[in-house]
Amino acid sequence: MEGLLVRAYLPPVRLRVALIANSAGAKVSRLLSPDTPLIVGRAPEAGLRIEDQNLSREHARFLLSGSRVLVEDLGSKNGTFFAGSRVARIELTIGDEIVLGGVALQVQALGATGDSLGIVREELIRHHLEEELTRAQQFRRPFGLLLVRVLSRGGGATAEREDGSWIEAVRSHLRPVDLMALYGSSALEVLLPETGAEEVHRIARAIAASRIGGGGQLLVGLALYPASGSTADALFEAAREAAHRASTEHPVEGGPAALLAQGESPEGALIAGEVMRPVLETVASVATSRIPVILQGETGTGKEVLAQLIHESGPRKGRRIVRVNCGAIPKDLVESTLFGHERGAFTGAQQQQKGVFEEADGGTVFLDEIGELPPAAQASLLRVLEVGAFNRVGSNREIEVDVRIVAATHRDLEAMAEAGTFRSDLYYRLSGVVIEIPPLRERRDEIEPLTRKFLNAANKANNRRVESISPETLALLKAYAWPGNVRELRNVIERAVVVTQGVLIGPEHLPARVRTGEHRPEAGPSKASAPVGPEPDQARGKVQQFEARMLQEALASTGWNRAEAAKKLGMAVRTLSYRLKVLGVKKPE
Repeated sequence: MEGLLVRAYLPPVRLRVALIANSAGAKVSRLLSPDTPLIVGRAPEAGLRIEDQNLSREHARFLLSGSRVLVEDLGSKNGTFFAGSRVARIELTIGDEIVLGGVALQVQALGATGDSLGIVREELIRHHLEEELTRAQQFRRPFGLLLVRVLSRGGGATAEREDGSWIEAVRSHLRPVDLMALYGSSALEVLLPETGAEEVHRIARAIAASRIGGGGQLLVGLALYPASGSTADALFEAAREAAHRASTEHPVEGGPAALLAQGESPEGALIAGEVMRPVLETVASVATSRIPVILQGETGTGKEVLAQLIHESGPRKGRRIVRVNCGAIPKDLVESTLFGHERGAFTGAQQQQKGVFEEADGGTVFLDEIGELPPAAQASLLRVLEVGAFNRVGSNREIEVDVRIVAATHRDLEAMAEAGTFRSDLYYRLSGVVIEIPPLRERRDEIEPLTRKFLNAANKANNRRVESISPETLALLKAYAWPGNVRELRNVIERAVVVTQGVLIGPEHLPARVRTGEHRPEAGPSKASAPVGPEPDQARGKVQQFEARMLQEALASTGWNRAEAAKKLGMAVRTLSYRLKVLGVKKPE
């Protein structure tokens, strides 16, 4: 589609931006000077001359102007292509790749030594995170996600005055396998594949301790898989929420990896459309009782928000609601987390500790992901429901409590009970009332008011003044299937608020999956279709190409010694072997 115009804005920081081309096995780069055109082509007088017969003599013009790189095709014979489409004029962001004829050029930021900072597009981080989730689930290995913010000496974002040296400081603490993408004007998203909690915290502390010019400071929010979440949306939200909480006094903050969280519920979405009204009527009717409730629905539908509403609408609203994610607790710590322990009850129990039920006495216990509880903890929970008492781990003394239990799950507990993977007697005790929460794709009348609610919240959290959203953008939001539900919508709107440089959110500020309709429903309201459009697959392909090239370079530098290459990349040998197989990377003959 010649003439396609895509606006993807560069953050307004004075980075050293360059074009990097790979042609005939050689790498060529040229710095872009602000407001100075650079011609790319075969002509001797071209600013970036590349001897390739697929290029015209003067193929395209590149211009770094303010906060964007504008590319204009100069009537070339073989065309200029972005994301598989032929374009005449386009604006690029750092990490973007454009093809002139058959020559690929990447827009990249350079460090002080002239080396690429290795920034990728923000959308590619998400695609790589999805792959990392699949790999982590298969091999049961953890990984981390960071959001790094840079603040000026006065505590504000350093958008206009910063020269980008803070990005180089962050990169200096990362491995070659780690990925980072710009998130707005003064933040970075960093993916740390195959990294345990201790190492993630060490990297985060090292980044926060970095010295950067102008007296600025780096603040880090971190999320850990699986403790902070098991989906891409949950992990992004956890890292961003933690980054918002980080301060000069506490420069490193973790997402909701802590097993307990007391106090106010996270910013929710109590906007009821036609489909949700019966749900809220049921919530109102059960709130005044003490009958156990199961909230059942897909991840991100708002189960925790409804649990908070049940608590606040009932007679226990003056007492505490204590939340615990059952799926985030190590199996050997579940019972001590729920019921507490005595000093010396097990290795590491250096002092007496109250559990969830003691903390919530007189109030409400919200058990998220109840289907993940191991059998021993299920038996202890059943006893609390039956007699209102329990024993701390390592103690014979019985403790009586008065609590209301609200449980949540995305699983079919009834089917699990029938299959024997969840205690049927516990299910019958918990399921006094089961409330089904419909997914967002069945609540499309809520999308517009939710969008405006999240827009206001994102403005406040990020000190922005984005005023509205275009009708075209709103139409795309309403057409998307939202597999991550309300949580995904909140993340998409915050991202749009952060990346836009104006006062209006347009389609170009949405992730590719939303713009192209990936996961868009087919006939029914709850069925998701296959991805529509080439861009998500092409984005994933670019990530895989980058990873394959990185693996090849590491192996080539070690004489194709897999153990040495894996050590250099900071990954396990078996993972390296697995990725070589998946990506089809073979030793040259």
